[in-house]
Amino acid sequence: MTETHGRMTIAPGPTPGVLTLGGAIDETADLHLLPKRASSGRLSLDLAGVNFINSLGVRDWIRMQAAATEAGLDVELARVSEPLVHQLNMIVATRGSSRVTSFYAPYACDACGREESVLIDAVAYNDQLVRLEPPPAKCPECSAQMAFNDFPERYFSFLSG
Repeated sequence: MTETHGRMTIAPGPTPGVLTLGGAIDETADLHLLPKRASSGRLSLDLAGVNFINSLGVRDWIRMQAAATEAGLDVELARVSEPLVHQLNMIVATRGSSRVTSFYAPYACDACGREESVLIDAVAYNDQLVRLEPPPAKCPECSAQMAFNDFPERYFSFLSG
């Protein structure tokens, strides 16, 4: 069952114990509810559907992360959307003690001009990402090799600590 909290939705994820967030994280998102919904000492969030976060949403996100840490929860962030990656890079406190398992990153195809947000497995590509080397991606339109469409040292900085 999907719940609406302001402009954000919370729904059960594809696997038990995962919560899927979507929409906008702002002052009406009720993020304080999330740690209470942890399962077996773990708060697992699928964030692919989050398309916006404002400064008040960032403040509440930091408070939610702190509450989860205080409660001794392991926080796992999966399929982190590009707007959230930008916040994780700009404001260290948004990372909390969470572990990112996968995230979206911008790629572009020089052959056909397509731009795509590509899902990157942060666990499988950990060694490569630590070296600031973007994983390869094929264009879904023309199958050419796509190029990472940002500065690796900036975009992957949230993974270094």
